[in-house]
Amino acid sequence: MMTALFRILILLTITHFSVHAQVTLKGKAVDDKTGERIGFATVSLFSMKDSGLVKGQIADSTGTFILQGILPGKFILQLSSYGYGKLYRELLLDSMANRLIDLGDLRMPAVFSQLNEVVVTGARPAIERLSDKLILNVSGNPFFTTATNTIDILKKAPGLEVSGDGTILMSGRITPGVFIDGKPVSMSAEELQNYLNSLSPDMIASIEVINNPSSRYDGEYKGIIDIKLKRDMTLGWKGNASINLQQNAYTLADNNLLLTYKTKQLTYTARLSYRTGKGIYDYEALQHLANTNIMATNTRRVTGNNNFNYQLGADYNFKKGQHLGVVLRAFRSNREINAFNTLHTTDSAAQKLIFHTNSLNSSAPTQYNYAADLNYATVIGKTQMEILGTIVKIKNRQNEDIQNRDNNQLLDYWKTILKNDIFIRSGQIDLSHSINKTRLLAGAKFSFTTTKNDIHYDTLDKKDAFITDSSRTNNFHYNEYISAAYISYERTGTKWGYSLSLRAEHTHSKANAITQSEVIIRDYLTWLPSFNLNYRINSNRQVNLSFSRRMTRPNFVQLNPFRSYNSPLNYYAGNPYLQPSKTSMLSIAYTQQAFNISLQLGRESDPMTRYPEYDSVTNILEYLGRNLPYNDFASIEISFPVTVNKWWKMSHNIRGNYKKEPTPYHNITYTIPIYNYTISGSQVFTLPQGMTFDISYYYRSINGNGLYIIKPEKNVDLGWQKSWMKGRINTKVNYYDIFNTYRIALIFREKQLINNQLSHWFGNRKLGLTLSYNFGQSTYKAKQAGKNEEESRAGM
Repeated sequence: MMTALFRILILLTITHFSVHAQVTLKGKAVDDKTGERIGFATVSLFSMKDSGLVKGQIADSTGTFILQGILPGKFILQLSSYGYGKLYRELLLDSMANRLIDLGDLRMPAVFSQLNEVVVTGARPAIERLSDKLILNVSGNPFFTTATNTIDILKKAPGLEVSGDGTILMSGRITPGVFIDGKPVSMSAEELQNYLNSLSPDMIASIEVINNPSSRYDGEYKGIIDIKLKRDMTLGWKGNASINLQQNAYTLADNNLLLTYKTKQLTYTARLSYRTGKGIYDYEALQHLANTNIMATNTRRVTGNNNFNYQLGADYNFKKGQHLGVVLRAFRSNREINAFNTLHTTDSAAQKLIFHTNSLNSSAPTQYNYAADLNYATVIGKTQMEILGTIVKIKNRQNEDIQNRDNNQLLDYWKTILKNDIFIRSGQIDLSHSINKTRLLAGAKFSFTTTKNDIHYDTLDKKDAFITDSSRTNNFHYNEYISAAYISYERTGTKWGYSLSLRAEHTHSKANAITQSEVIIRDYLTWLPSFNLNYRINSNRQVNLSFSRRMTRPNFVQLNPFRSYNSPLNYYAGNPYLQPSKTSMLSIAYTQQAFNISLQLGRESDPMTRYPEYDSVTNILEYLGRNLPYNDFASIEISFPVTVNKWWKMSHNIRGNYKKEPTPYHNITYTIPIYNYTISGSQVFTLPQGMTFDISYYYRSINGNGLYIIKPEKNVDLGWQKSWMKGRINTKVNYYDIFNTYRIALIFREKQLINNQLSHWFGNRKLGLTLSYNFGQSTYKAKQAGKNEEESRAGM
């Protein structure tokens, strides 16, 4: 089968297709009353024959759009934008080759809700569905006006949650892959979070959320967030500089600079960001020991940041239908971490002190990342080909100094040296060929990842000399080769559309635990089918049904058997024997204008988790990795925006979750059905003087897993925004977690085994101030007469 898939790829590559006469459409979206340009309107071109989507684009900041490579025929052009009614225009394009048709100003009517009337938001809603994608229209959307960065936007997205440490969750259970303009982002977790913090809503056109990816995507992606950046067609250069200050017990600052320069064929981009200041994290635990004593653990970790992110890009349209893009990235993280820990132990009545120890863990981790992405795309007749190559090099270094004391008496003294190197190389090719109402797609990918991790522990002995601690020292190497291929068939009609896909992924891995003298080699082939069925009831209503099978391989941290300490008596360690998990999921979604309801259900076999193991002699609590038998899950989610009147808008997301996973533990299997619900939303008020005020809220009911109960999680955020000098300066004030209620608290279910409860607090209660400034000037002034007023006054 793999050979057959590659033969199809070769056949599609070498097949010659005649190049038909093509037409280019150009136009501008403007207000029908004032004539002002409508920036970032959504432009869609549909075939009049079968209503299938032919071309789609987001207009630039002046409302200008250009649709290229259109074959002759009859079409319907649709323009939509938040706050405006949809505009339709019938077009008949003849067979004149390479013809440019300028439609001029396309006037769109403004839409206002009557006072005191509650209606579902109409034209270009904040959220809309396109087949299996849920699209958040960010640009010009009041629901995201007060958002500081991408993380703030994702907090308001249906089906997504952002935890206190910045981890993104989809459907409350999976970590989605992040794409930029349809391409996966190869970044470390720290670099990705830094990058998302540097993207403001002004830089984003839309965000596509795919909760059930097809076989076209890598098997590791159980969910995808695709961030579509704005594309401005005006020539010349422009820039944006911003600073975001956040204050809780410490001050944290994010500084960002974006520069772009565009000519007819070339576009250059430079993105710089710098983070400085400190963050805070608290860990607390209360454990009843085997000897009936009570031990309270308190850890406060303060992290100092000195992080730089550089990104340089160039896009070259050197021939009609051909595009070449290069992106170079570098990320340098220099942190100072000080963790202060106390272990306070009393008798069972919590009256008599047994012992009280203090620990100080000082470390200076650094991370240096370098990456290069090369993208080539070409169109030959009805065939498109795209080639993507990526190289990523990540270097982590860390020295730790760990001292444990009872009052002033030194009990233990450790020193560690960590060296971690990751090298990723990948290449892929994607082909698509259109024939009438159908499209055939095929692709292949190969990636090779090598990881080397060496951590050395030295312990101070009784002679005040540091000696190697062989029980903690660990040297672990991991190599992973993945080769994959897929084929997909799509067909669209007036009402019905469907796609069938099949992906095959071959994995060869070698885990070498050098310290333990263990080598684990795996070699397996996995088949990943998917299908998607979409039915358009009418222009405002549709139903979507999709199924996919995905695979999650254990990552390096989950495999590496080294210890990572939360406290002297609490750590977690990886397991090199972990197996990959496989997830089969069925998704059903119904959309009516801005109203969305979706249902998901499925099973994950061999899910990976950490389980606690308590040593009653040493009182050490360790968390070890393992596979569970399976995890059954289901969820139902409803999302809808509501316009109360022209100055008050609301957005609501409600989700109910179910899961059941058998958890074998100490010869007993705990199979407990878990139910919980999540409610989130925002209230947006458009105030006089061009100000916007936003109240956002989040609540998740009691939930958990087979071993732990997780207490409810909740927070309320406030935001205020105002633009000055015709949009040249933008200010925002945000007050996060105003009641200081967000924390993750867990209680062990079976107290006869481990009577333990713990909590994580991330210092989310903080005040933020953001100031951004738009600047620039054009070297092609004669060709930019269509600039809007705000850009002209800002010198853009």
